[in-house]
Amino acid sequence: MPPPTADGSVPDMNPQDGITRIRISYSKGSGLRFTGHLDMQRIWERLLRRSGLPIRYSQGYNPRARLNLASALPLGFTSNAELLDFWMDEPRPFEEIYTQLAASAPPDLVINAISQVPLSEDSLQSQMRTSQFIVEFYDSQQREVLQGKVETVLAADSLERTRRKKTYDLRPLILELAVETGERGEIRLFMQLKAEPGATGRPDEVLEVLGFGITDALVHRTGITLATDAI
Repeated sequence: MPPPTADGSVPDMNPQDGITRIRISYSKGSGLRFTGHLDMQRIWERLLRRSGLPIRYSQGYNPRARLNLASALPLGFTSNAELLDFWMDEPRPFEEIYTQLAASAPPDLVINAISQVPLSEDSLQSQMRTSQFIVEFYDSQQREVLQGKVETVLAADSLERTRRKKTYDLRPLILELAVETGERGEIRLFMQLKAEPGATGRPDEVLEVLGFGITDALVHRTGITLATDAI
């Protein structure tokens, strides 16, 4: 382990042949709905440590697995489109990576897909552009009534909101808002919201301007769009 620099910090990791950056798409099921972002990061740190894979760790007195989650999912939400990057000191076959991770994963955390991405690619957080959500209501909704609420929101010039004592306009963060019929015939909502750094729309706040509370519906993230998806 290299010594600290003059300012007390630890030098960046030295480049090594074979370092691999792996991207995981995973689902966060109902059993993890109320697991927060920091706790999810800790779950992944334990999962990677137990996997037996050649995980790359930070240097210093408290080494941590090098990983990067795309976007915080609010408490109470589920998802089948979460993204995480982690680094390994040497490449391994995707099948081995999947097997090792799946064997170490807790219930309701499901590995959907594995890919390799360039080491030079920007962080997942900085690449975030949009998130897509399906909202299923616990009580049945009348399509005409819900459609009227949606049209009112979409027709608004602005939707002033306050988050963490700061006022902002929610309207430009709503890219798409539509009433849908689900597979069981239920009336639900589809949302596509901006998710750029410093400009992120939240489904719970969209629900509030529609006249619903977060306890009125189950919100499920179905997709994430990154800047690299458009290349």
